[in-house]
Amino acid sequence: MNRYRSLLAMALIIAPIAILAISRPALPSAADQTTKPEAARTEAPERPAPLKLRVVSADKKELSFGQLVDSLMEADIICVGETHDSEPNHRVQLQIIKALFARDERIGVGMEMFQKPFQRIIDDYIAGKITENQFLKYTEYRKRWGFDWRLYRPIVEFCRRNEIPLAALNLRKEFTSRLYKVGCDGLTDAEKNELGSVDLQVKAHREYWYELLPKMHGLQKPTIQQKDRSYLIMTAWDEVMGRNAAEFMKARGLNKQVVLAGIGHIAGGFGIPDRAARYSGGKVVTVRVVVEGSDSSEDDSDLPVDFTIYVQK
Repeated sequence: MNRYRSLLAMALIIAPIAILAISRPALPSAADQTTKPEAARTEAPERPAPLKLRVVSADKKELSFGQLVDSLMEADIICVGETHDSEPNHRVQLQIIKALFARDERIGVGMEMFQKPFQRIIDDYIAGKITENQFLKYTEYRKRWGFDWRLYRPIVEFCRRNEIPLAALNLRKEFTSRLYKVGCDGLTDAEKNELGSVDLQVKAHREYWYELLPKMHGLQKPTIQQKDRSYLIMTAWDEVMGRNAAEFMKARGLNKQVVLAGIGHIAGGFGIPDRAARYSGGKVVTVRVVVEGSDSSEDDSDLPVDFTIYVQK
């Protein structure tokens, strides 16, 4: 449990506010992200070996990957939790997206990694109107997310090549910083409108996170205000991302939406999933990816999901 909770602190990507600051790794240079033309002419890029996967349902039944996809096809929104810096996690996410797209091309992908004000830029990139470098620059990816772009690039590029709508789900960074500072009561009318309604009274969500969040960020004796504000930020993320996923799905006329977010927003169902279900009126399922033998695996989580995918060594 202690290892899982410390991992969740990294997975949640807390905004750069007084007690919630997280250092983010530097984005590699363009030279690091692309193969030089000379090398491309002499050797093909190495293709990674296929992942060995084992799928287990919430009722402990072993499933093939095909059976998993059958089950996911019955849902409207598929929430796949991740450890942000885990390359196998993102490969599994892409495998799920490809399998669903092969069966129904009217799918979309929603990502915690991008903030909603940059949706038009994402649309332009998917439509081929701007370059990859422009996309990264104009979405301020390095500043606002910062994990190695190569982890997410295959997912985004698959969406671009296949014209799959890609949704920016997250609140903007400046907003969460201000929300932590002033609380809901201190927001302007325009800011309250941007936030929308936030349900802070989901019992299971509150019981799990309210006392835990400040401690995850080094506050052993947090004040009531620190507890309240930490929980407010967490809940605002979950509420807004769930709402944005549902609204994007409706606005774009999609049959399904795959939501990619940190496992702390997905596991237990009371974060993004239940809120997305409430806003969409559809069925939502949850998926966890566990890399066996890895220090970053979350197989000791006490929060349930509908399906767990184990990546075997």
